[in-house]
Amino acid sequence: MKPRRQGGQVLLALLLLGLVLGAGSLLASGALRARAEAQAHARSIAALAEARSALIGYAISYAERHPDAGYGFLPCPDRDNDGSTDLGACGARGHFTLGRLPWRTLGLPELRDGWGECLWYAVAGSIKHNPKPLSLNWDSPGQFEPLGPNREPLRLQTTDGRAVAVLFAPGPAHPGQARAGRRPGTCSGTDGSDLPQYLDHPYPLGGTMPFTVIQGGEPADAAGDTNDLLAWIGVDEIFAAWRRRNDHTAYLDSLLARAAGALTARLADADRDAWLDAHATRIGMLHAAPLPPAAALGLPAPERGEIDQWRDQMHFAACPAGGTCITVTRTHGTEPCSAVLGFAGERVPSGPAAQRRSTATQRADPAQYFEGVNAPGFAQGIPAFEGVATVPHRRDNHPGTDDVILCLP
Repeated sequence: MKPRRQGGQVLLALLLLGLVLGAGSLLASGALRARAEAQAHARSIAALAEARSALIGYAISYAERHPDAGYGFLPCPDRDNDGSTDLGACGARGHFTLGRLPWRTLGLPELRDGWGECLWYAVAGSIKHNPKPLSLNWDSPGQFEPLGPNREPLRLQTTDGRAVAVLFAPGPAHPGQARAGRRPGTCSGTDGSDLPQYLDHPYPLGGTMPFTVIQGGEPADAAGDTNDLLAWIGVDEIFAAWRRRNDHTAYLDSLLARAAGALTARLADADRDAWLDAHATRIGMLHAAPLPPAAALGLPAPERGEIDQWRDQMHFAACPAGGTCITVTRTHGTEPCSAVLGFAGERVPSGPAAQRRSTATQRADPAQYFEGVNAPGFAQGIPAFEGVATVPHRRDNHPGTDDVILCLP
């Protein structure tokens, strides 16, 4: 009986050892899988960050590559899988569009997420380069509303809380998503019509209405229906980067000088009164209004785009008879003027004097742009203004909200 008992004990020990080894193997497999997913997740985040940085760099150097344009424009997406932004327009003016990231246009390597998929990219109509918006500056609206993994709003520090560009890392395919094979130098898929095979929500390829974009989790969100990882850009981030260029104030001063010169010439014409009746309103003692389009100022076509890009930041006021009825107060004294051109600068972002420039009603209110006596000056025709004569450099303790008031003879 003794050998039989010993044999049974050996068999039991072997079974226990097998169970331990099997459990260890399963645990190791789970740990390895989790580690691989975390590494892929990290690669996706790195790719999104690199693409995001390149897009901001593209926007703040746009004028150097396109001398007749200003700053802030972002490229159209790649819709034919060659890595470059498409020639021609991407949708109508004001329409957002979605496609793959134009990595060649941005001077990037072929960026892929942690699972080997190319990045997708959506750009708002308010900032895309073709067709260009009628205006583009730090108040340009976004069209994308980011939500977190639990569908919580992720409000951006912009005037409307929306993004102007979104990057998508598709992640691994869900059951039911059929993706084409990947080849070096070419993203898988077609012209964007296969978008549902990559992104996990029914995003439109273009349109005008704002829509939500949903951040996935690690590896999937709480709702279990998306593993898309997202990065986005607000318009404030683009112009914050642009303000770090030492020449940004010189650029704005030059632009204001051109606008002021054209306005002075129009007010000196024999048809001054007729022009004022057509482009301004008699308020109080003055004619006052937002600056009209550059074409109405008589500027040549190549110079109009940059002026119009910023003209929603500009108002003017003029004495009705051409006299010097306006006083502008400076730190060194006062100046008599027959007209003034005001540049509002950045909005006051918070506090009791916070300015909002999202709705048509807000944009029509000079108080949402100008501070102190300048707001009633433009709104009520009071001929007293104050401000600096050149665009100030923004500092952390001194945001660029100072009104620039140019005195016209």
